[in-house]
Amino acid sequence: MLSMAGLLLRPGSLVVFEGLDRSGKSTQIEKISKLDWVTPGPGFTHMPSGMTRLTENIYSLTEREKISSPMARQLLHLACHAENITAIAEAREQQGLFLDRWWWSTVAYGWYAGNLEQTGLTRSTFFGLIDAIWSGEPADVLFLFMAPFERDELNRDEVRVGYQTLAAEHASTTVVVPESGPEETTAFILANLRSRELLR
Repeated sequence: MLSMAGLLLRPGSLVVFEGLDRSGKSTQIEKISKLDWVTPGPGFTHMPSGMTRLTENIYSLTEREKISSPMARQLLHLACHAENITAIAEAREQQGLFLDRWWWSTVAYGWYAGNLEQTGLTRSTFFGLIDAIWSGEPADVLFLFMAPFERDELNRDEVRVGYQTLAAEHASTTVVVPESGPEETTAFILANLRSRELLR
């Protein structure tokens, strides 16, 4: 059994929580952040709100203001990613980093469910932007949450297909989180981090 005392995330690690809305990602980020970590402990952040006031404000605008262009919404999100990428790189190298949402959300909700092709944005251009931002910061492991605990209108079939496609393309680093209670899910995540030698 994994001890919950004096946990240490391997410096350099990037652990990503991704998946459908209202599926428990933020709950797990909160629970894991409160564990007994060796000081200074890993970093925790959300994308696209990120680590700066600028990107917090941009994300807040995208959540509360009507955006008629699906391309505009995704470009605002990617701008937040680009603004935070240096801080993300520094945080993971110093203490390891847990990231609530990654570029997969942009693809699942933006490309697969956002009708971006209808705006004239090509797949190669869209994925090229993502690669330009994130190619130097691959995830060590991505925990994929696909079982919402309540209904959310944004969790359309196209979004599910997007996540399933990405999971298949990145099978070696993707762990699908089974439907379970919060405590069991935390234990599952920690056990997987330990098995991948990211946690001790």
